[in-house]
Amino acid sequence: MKRFAWVSLGLALATGLAACRLPLALAGAGSGAPLPTGDPRSTATQTPFIPLPPTATLPPSAFYTPTASPTPVDPWESFPAPAESSATEIPRPYAEIEVPDGVLNIALLGSDERSYQGGYRTDALVIVSLNPHNNTITLLSIPRDLYVYIPGWRMDRINTAEPHGGFEMLRQTILYNFGIPIHHWARVNFSGFINGIDALGGIDVEITGYLYDECGGTWYSFSSGTTRHMDGWTAHCYVRMRKNSGDYDRMRRQQEVLRAIFSRIVSLDGLSRVPELYSQFSRIVQTDIDLATALPFVPLAAAVASGSGTMQSFAIDSTMVTAWRVPSSGAAVVLPDREAIQALIRTALGT
Repeated sequence: MKRFAWVSLGLALATGLAACRLPLALAGAGSGAPLPTGDPRSTATQTPFIPLPPTATLPPSAFYTPTASPTPVDPWESFPAPAESSATEIPRPYAEIEVPDGVLNIALLGSDERSYQGGYRTDALVIVSLNPHNNTITLLSIPRDLYVYIPGWRMDRINTAEPHGGFEMLRQTILYNFGIPIHHWARVNFSGFINGIDALGGIDVEITGYLYDECGGTWYSFSSGTTRHMDGWTAHCYVRMRKNSGDYDRMRRQQEVLRAIFSRIVSLDGLSRVPELYSQFSRIVQTDIDLATALPFVPLAAAVASGSGTMQSFAIDSTMVTAWRVPSSGAAVVLPDREAIQALIRTALGT
């Protein structure tokens, strides 16, 4: 499998999160609960007419003869049809966002894979958009429990797409539900995350929110407005802990660590050592990005590091979703407010 240079590496490391499930407060009946899925290929029933009184004698032309409506167009349009039934209606896909030449969108995946367990889920998902035209790096975090249509499969949590059907299924899932074209991917698991940060000599994380929580039998306290130096294990705990918080707070912490990794690489003169760092971290992060793809974005990284460019953060937060439980399985998920999310994406990507 191909490996990639520091640009994607530094971002990918920070997405290794825990597999712990987030307890969600459920929406009450009728508060955003979705409708049952109907069969989109069924033929509509003819609409009956009310018979006229028997005393009325009218010519045949006076009666309205209903005709059956045509079979509805499949809501998934040109995307793969579902292979299984779903608990909710399948929404129509969003139109693909036009991306200027030279812009690169990368899906950064944090896997809960462990050496002693089979299978995994991508329990962290950050879309990184590298735009050299306006010197911006945009981070967009997506909740792992977002209930979406996974083309070719069914409605399910977005974090099940890549483990079920590989990156291509995840790419189509993101394109279908957000209109964002994804060009490449990078994935890191727990051990890769810890080892990668240790290889950098640790990172200095600027804390933007309070957290007091336990990890591995140790209690940690983090205060907003402070900077904390973290080794790999501490950073792992920082992005993993959720007993006293939740997924949305963890997404904030993920992005704090992403920024810290970027700053640490810059401080090590990493921009002039891309091939060296590429080789050093080739066993930590899985990706389809090669060195030749990453090198053209070094000037963008330099611009952000110097302050002439910006790294901006966005996230699908709790105001854009509704908590819901899947009737058949009891799984706790969140239903997207598609209009609110599309507005966020337009702001984030400048479309």
